[in-house]
This record gives sequence, structure tokens and C-alpha cells, in this order.
Amino acid sequence: MSTEILKALKTAYEAEKEGLRTYLKFAKQTKVVTGKNMFIQLALDEIDHMELIEKFIEQTFEGKPYEKVEVPKGRLSKFMPETSDASLQKIDKADLGDEEALKIALEHEKKAYEFYKEKASKTQNSELREFFENLAEVEQKHYNIIQAELDSIRNDGFWFDTIEFSVEL
Repeated sequence: MSTEILKALKTAYEAEKEGLRTYLKFAKQTKVVTGKNMFIQLALDEIDHMELIEKFIEQTFEGKPYEKVEVPKGRLSKFMPETSDASLQKIDKADLGDEEALKIALEHEKKAYEFYKEKASKTQNSELREFFENLAEVEQKHYNIIQAELDSIRNDGFWFDTIEFSVEL
């Protein structure tokens, strides 16, 4: 394994670890149940990503050929209601800290997505490229879910890009 690839994987691991810490902190601080649950699920996804990165590095150091590593799609989609049910969701009152936490989480997911896309585009190894592409896809889904939560607490009428209510008569 080249030192550049190893460095990218170590950077990815550290970023996932920082995401884990951040999401657990936000889960503890937020008073909105849906936000708390979302942050817990994001933290669990970060643990999954760390384990996958560790496995990828271990396989390489043991001299094993690249074994395809499946990146789970994430737990959050299982817990999010269908958009048709959006208007039935109970809305808790969020405070400024909750909104700020979501903005920070959005930025974290955006950076993670961009990092994985960049590394995927720069590697010649097809298995590693696919690994980074899959991680980027999961980070994009996280971003979308966090954005939906942010839109919901802002009460702007949209949830997952679907209008929850119309202001038209």
C-alpha cells in the first residue's frame, strides 16, 4: 500500500472518529427527540465506517489481496418516515443550539463527502475507488437527512424536499 493511500485511510479514520465524538455530544445536548435519535444513528454509522477502514488497512498490511468491502447504506433511512407521512410527525421545539449543531453536522458531512470523492478520483485501485465512492454516497445521504431535520426545525414547510404544507389558498 502506498503511503499516500495509507495517509488517506488514516485521515478518513480520524475524521470518522471526530464525527463520532461530535454526534454523541450533539445527541447529549439536543432536547428534540428526533434530533437526538438522528445524532445517535449518525454516531453508530461513524463507528461502522471506522471499522470498515480498519479492516481495509488490516487486509492490506497482512498482504491479502483487496477484498471487496461492503459499506452499509446507513441506519438512518430505516428510521425516517415516508415523505407522505411528514405532516403526521410530531414537531418538538428546537432551540438555537440544535440548529447550530445541525449546521455543524452538515458541514462535517459535506467535507467527508468531498474528501471521499476526491480520494476516489485519485486512486488507480478499483477496489479502493469503489470503497471511497460508497463512503461518499453514505455521507451524501447523511447530509440529506441532516438537511431535512434542519428544514423541519426551521419550520419552512419542506421536509426531504417535499412541501409539508401549502401557504397558497
